Amino acid sequence: MGIPHLRKHLEPFAQRGPIQPSTLVIDGPALAYHILNLCRIKTIKNSPFEQPTYELLGRTTLEWLDKIRACGLTISRIFFDGYLPTSKLDERTKRLMKTSKDLQNFHRKYANGVTQGRSGWNSNRNVSLFPEAQPSHSGASPPPPAFLVPSIIDALRYSEHYALQTKVVPGEADVFCAEYVREHSGTVLTSDSDLLVHNLGSNGSVVFFSDIESNPAGTELTGLQFKSADICERLSLQPEDGLSCLAFELVMDPHISLEQAVSKAKNKYSVAAYPGAHKEFTEQYLSPETGSQVTVEASVVLDPRISEIVHRCRDKKPAMYLPFLLDSPTRTSAWESSKDIRQLAYAILQTVTGSPIPTVAEFRRLDQPSAGTPVKVPPIAEVEMDAAVLEDVLSSIIKDVKNSKAVWMTLSVYQDVTMTTSQGKVQPLSLKLLQQAVDGKLDITSWESVHFLAQCQATYYSLRMLQQMMQHAATQGKGLSPTLIELQHCLAKLPSLPDFPTIFNFPEMLQLIIDKKGLSCLTKICADQDDMVPQLEAIMQPKKQQKSNKRKNSQEPEARPRSNNPFALLDAEC
Repeated sequence: MGIPHLRKHLEPFAQRGPIQPSTLVIDGPALAYHILNLCRIKTIKNSPFEQPTYELLGRTTLEWLDKIRACGLTISRIFFDGYLPTSKLDERTKRLMKTSKDLQNFHRKYANGVTQGRSGWNSNRNVSLFPEAQPSHSGASPPPPAFLVPSIIDALRYSEHYALQTKVVPGEADVFCAEYVREHSGTVLTSDSDLLVHNLGSNGSVVFFSDIESNPAGTELTGLQFKSADICERLSLQPEDGLSCLAFELVMDPHISLEQAVSKAKNKYSVAAYPGAHKEFTEQYLSPETGSQVTVEASVVLDPRISEIVHRCRDKKPAMYLPFLLDSPTRTSAWESSKDIRQLAYAILQTVTGSPIPTVAEFRRLDQPSAGTPVKVPPIAEVEMDAAVLEDVLSSIIKDVKNSKAVWMTLSVYQDVTMTTSQGKVQPLSLKLLQQAVDGKLDITSWESVHFLAQCQATYYSLRMLQQMMQHAATQGKGLSPTLIELQHCLAKLPSLPDFPTIFNFPEMLQLIIDKKGLSCLTKICADQDDMVPQLEAIMQPKKQQKSNKRKNSQEPEARPRSNNPFALLDAEC
């Protein structure tokens, strides 16, 4: 995650020129954030309406890699983290707290609503792949797109040229990048100065994304190449551990000069003075922790954070780091309304481990150091019942709503209604916004809209977690029960990440619930929640009146043939 000032100190010893050798290994998370920065260069950084779409991020990633290949370079591997070691817990907590604080500052500055984008702004525009400058931004801004990394992984996995090279590994990506280059030689593309500390072998090198330039004709790429063996020779450091000792000196005292750090590294000053700290420092490079206890079949596709909880499911206290959503800090986390879906997902992991998982610590927003939000996991004996309940709700929605986009939005409203009832509150946020949409008073810049949108995104992603964990469980032991197979069939039409609800299409997605019988379906599945049915009927009333007027001047449409397959109905009217 970066050594203080190491890159700056070593830049005079790097060589600028055509990137050689032509074999590249790419640090996947660094690639994702590099693409995000490219897509945000000309945007208003404080407006979520000018955040790049997942479609744009995926397309730009493929275009950038295609350009790399067109310049004669070979992409051998693209590694993504599928597990982060326990030693990173403190740093992850600090980062999450910082992101949470940034969200609070953003909310405080724009308390009356988020900033709209410019009129006519094209969120799916073309992006300059190798700009001359990447301007920095300071000030309150929304968090990065919550599903940035998995959306880019999906784009790579569905591509013709990069599917086989893309790997989500049971460890940190930089470790696997270094190991591959050490064994096969090549150049690592990254933004992480940690790669300079790894043993890259005699022919390994590092190039940082921000240093890559294209010639005017676009036929050659150059970069500042950090060749470990050459740098050690020029600094008279031992090739085996010279850069590691130098990096450790900078960790222990980030303010010393390069000359001082080199002198101390040669004498191994801090190595001798702080043997315990040095051992801990070097272990992350020489013998890094991996999630090797769990076997994930090659046919199973897991997002990085889902991969991590799968690998940690045998831990005494497994943790799930949920993607960070743009929601309202004054409200309960947007992840709360879909908690029961994730509880089922965690419970299914017990069928793989064969042992109980009492709780999972979820990390959402974090204001202070914490062990996470404990989420109780149902025992194995309740998995069938909980799966049957969710399958019944989903099947009812699919049968009544018949529009694939409206199905998942209707379920998101149901989750919000259920949460509101369980909390003893009166009006769900979702129904308040649906009423506003019917009345033509919906304000998409309001924090109420932003928050419920985040709840919808959380519901969709919780279903994706459930889907992927079932795929994993299906390859282990006895596989899935008939009930879980039925639920798996229901989830088969879950939208891909680019089709998740966004701030761009949120009004349209709410309107689908209104237009596609989502409200009448909700009155059925919420019939046992007495306070909610009158609210739903009140929202439906104007639409009923409009429909009755239309029927006076038109004939009833011809009925469609009935089908016992709810998915056939979905396909017929999508």
